Formats: sequence, C-alpha cells, structure tokens
Amino acid sequence: MNRRHLTSVIKRLDCGCHNHAVGDQAGFTFIELIASLVIFAMMFTIAGMGIVMAAKGYVLTRENAHMAQKAQLALSRLNRELLEVIDIVDRNDSQPYIIYDHVTQRNALARDGDKLRLFSNIGTQTTLPAMSNGDILVNDVQNFTLTYYKGTLPWVFGSDSITDLTTVQIDLEIGRTDSDVANKTFITSVRPRNVGGQ
Repeated sequence: MNRRHLTSVIKRLDCGCHNHAVGDQAGFTFIELIASLVIFAMMFTIAGMGIVMAAKGYVLTRENAHMAQKAQLALSRLNRELLEVIDIVDRNDSQPYIIYDHVTQRNALARDGDKLRLFSNIGTQTTLPAMSNGDILVNDVQNFTLTYYKGTLPWVFGSDSITDLTTVQIDLEIGRTDSDVANKTFITSVRPRNVGGQ
C-alpha cells in the first residue's frame, strides 16, 4: 500500500467525531423521551375516542333503521285496523286496550307489558281476551296511547256517538335495546271511514 493511499484511508476514518463535546452525542434525553411518550399517548387516546364514536354512531344508525321499520309495520297495521272501525265496544286508557267492531268482525288491540297485541275475530266477546290469545304486533313498546277526537274536541266513549268520532291519534313509543339514547315515539292519526255505517 503506498503512502498516498494510506493517507486517504486515514482521512476517511477521521471524520472529526473526536472533536465534538460530550453534550453533542446522538440520542434522546429523558425529558425528550417522556415528551414523546406523552404525545403518542394523546394521539392514541384521540384515535381511540374516534373509533368509539364511530362504533356508537354505527350502532345508533342501525338501531334507528330497525326501529323505524318496526314502527312503520305496526302503524301501517294499526291504521288499517282503525280505518275500518264501525263501533267501539270497550276501551281503557290505563292498560290501554280497545275492543272494536271491524267491518267484518270484532277485534281488539291491547298493550301487554312491552308488547302490543292484536286479537282477531273474538266473536261477540265484550271483554279483553287472555293475552296469550293475541298475536304480537310489535315488541319493545314503552308506551302506547290512543286519543279520540270529534273534530278538535275529545271524543268521549259512552257519551258521544260513534258517528262523532273523526280521528284516532296513535302514539307508539319504542324502546332502544342497543344504545343509551332516548326512546323514539312514532305518532300517526287515523280517520275512521266506516263509523256509523258511513
């Protein structure tokens, strides 16, 4: 190996690192390490909160769609039932229930705990049948109210004529099972067209 080649190798090895002070050495200090960990923890917390919120949003959207579908089916059937009412045999607001003469037969609707039941073709019965005899129309019911009107005034069972009944308002509150958001109330109005044999 000649002298020139040896000099060039020595120059390459001597990068000047031995001239740096001890404080300039590469690496992290303890404070820098703690600060980095705190920043990473904050980033992971924010990302985790975003994932949780996205999951809650998905559950809520899915539950809303399911509740709306359930309510639509139930209200559609209730509308069809009460649209064809020709007489109300008995009703009770505290349970609540209604026994009514339909165009073709006598039927009843009643709340049974968290279920709404439909009783079809109960003959000449004037009292509510056993709950087990009714078909479940909808479940997860938290509240079910029927409000009767003659025009804008309340229609009173027993004192007002059935021909005065112009509107039945249905309030159906369905409870949530998957999320902690408030229950949803669905409201519709039915105008019976056959009251008094019209």
